Amino acid sequence: MKTARSSTCFAMGFLLMALAGCAGSEGAGKQSGSAATTAAAAQGGSSRRGVSDPPTADAVAVRAAPVRREPLSSLYSTSASLRADRRATITARTRGVIRKLLVEEGDTVAESQELAALENDEQRIALSRAVTTRDTLLRDLERSRNLHEEGLVSDEDFEDVRRRSQDAMQGAALAELELSRTMIRAPFAGVIVRRYLDVGATVADGSEVYDLADLSPLYADVEVPERHVISLAPGQAVRLIADALDRVIPAVIERIAPAVDPETGTVKVTLAIEGTANVRPGAFVRVNIVVETHQDALVVPRLALVAEGTRWYLFRLEDDNTVHRLEVTLGFEEGDRVEVLRVVSEDEDLSPGTQVIVSGAPALTDGAPVNVVASPDEDSDGDSSAAL
Repeated sequence: MKTARSSTCFAMGFLLMALAGCAGSEGAGKQSGSAATTAAAAQGGSSRRGVSDPPTADAVAVRAAPVRREPLSSLYSTSASLRADRRATITARTRGVIRKLLVEEGDTVAESQELAALENDEQRIALSRAVTTRDTLLRDLERSRNLHEEGLVSDEDFEDVRRRSQDAMQGAALAELELSRTMIRAPFAGVIVRRYLDVGATVADGSEVYDLADLSPLYADVEVPERHVISLAPGQAVRLIADALDRVIPAVIERIAPAVDPETGTVKVTLAIEGTANVRPGAFVRVNIVVETHQDALVVPRLALVAEGTRWYLFRLEDDNTVHRLEVTLGFEEGDRVEVLRVVSEDEDLSPGTQVIVSGAPALTDGAPVNVVASPDEDSDGDSSAAL
């Protein structure tokens, strides 16, 4: 009995010792893991000290552009539709059936060129009869004149023959005119804009056959306020932009009306397109007329300006990567460029080459730190240079 009890106590003691050993090993493992983690963190920290510190958290990412000194113009902008200098609807001048069409839409034709032919059998027969009658009466007139000089024909009979011969001459001329009208011709040089009829169509006097337009040059009429007309002159260059082409078309002022429209206070100005610009009559164009130019303007991008009420501000980039807000007075505007006439504060200055903020300006305040980033164009230039 004692022997069994002693064996049981010994087994329990051995089990307790084994459990204590396992617990010690786990604690040591945890301590080792913590130490390793601490060492790795220390090593990582020491390795990051070699990397440059990022920008401060409150710096605003912006882009900058330089102030420039360059010409800038004041523009009067309007719109117009292009028109041909001369345009006419060519009609038939006699009745008949179209036998042949000699030109098509888009063809360039010369003055008096044949465009279409009508059937002319009837007119040819009429002309032949009229010519025969005329020639017969002219021979009778010559014979009657000889007899009249000899006193064998009275004055009344001679006058009757003379009158009938004149009528015959006019009849022949009329028949020849009717025959010539069976050939439809161009009244002036130009381009066939439209064809109305087909071969075999019956026409009468006044039937429309073609539209003809003189497309060189094309014109546009615009109404300009009287105050701007003073600075305009014939021959002055004008910028036209056709929406269909999305490019500038060179044009000049052709003429300026001598009178002011009393109802609108404007003056009609006619513009002429120079050369062949691949535009058509009726095309819609936007017109920019230069009314005044400042040759030495201080120019900033429009994106640099921030409006507060009726005042305009921009932010100048300082050497310490902060910005300084300047109130400015604006002048001419042309596209995305704006002229700065002056800085309102007398002790401030803005000179060519000065960097101003063009992206992120509305989020800035005076003295705010910024982080200037390169524009996409600059990035691509840098990549290209690196590649080279």
